[in-house]
Amino acid sequence: GAQLGLLIKGPEILESTRAVDTIVLDKTGTVTTGRMALAGVVPAAGEERAGVLRIAGAIEHASEHPIAQAIARAAREETGSLPAVESFENRAGLGVEGVVEGRAVVAGRPALMGEWSLQVPAALAEARDAAERDGRTALLVAWDGEVRGLLVVADTMKPTSAEAVRALKALG
Repeated sequence: GAQLGLLIKGPEILESTRAVDTIVLDKTGTVTTGRMALAGVVPAAGEERAGVLRIAGAIEHASEHPIAQAIARAAREETGSLPAVESFENRAGLGVEGVVEGRAVVAGRPALMGEWSLQVPAALAEARDAAERDGRTALLVAWDGEVRGLLVVADTMKPTSAEAVRALKALG
């Protein structure tokens, strides 16, 4: 059948026709809330979730970026108060750097890890690829010369979205 992509915004009503077999939704604000939330933590071998989240939360707390704030918020909720950050630097498009509890910490994209000559463990690279295939954002966190974990962040779904998608599917 014919494929027709429609962008639905606000209260516009989609009328079904036999030619339409694909609906494309602008997810931010339509299907999702636009509020980022931590969706997962993947610790490297030998690391614990709480430790990875605590250090990542501390470094990200110093940033105003919505993804960083989602990580910091989850870290505070799960691990309590976060340690202070010294020498914080935001590396636009790459991630963040700083010192947490005397450790040089970097969090961000693989390119930032490469600048620090840090090797990304295969399991974390695979988890990152899987998260990005699902439309999520994945950040690596490293300290003491090793990549210690992966943090996955995603936009949160509106409570009504699943029912709306089921209703559209029911219409064929």
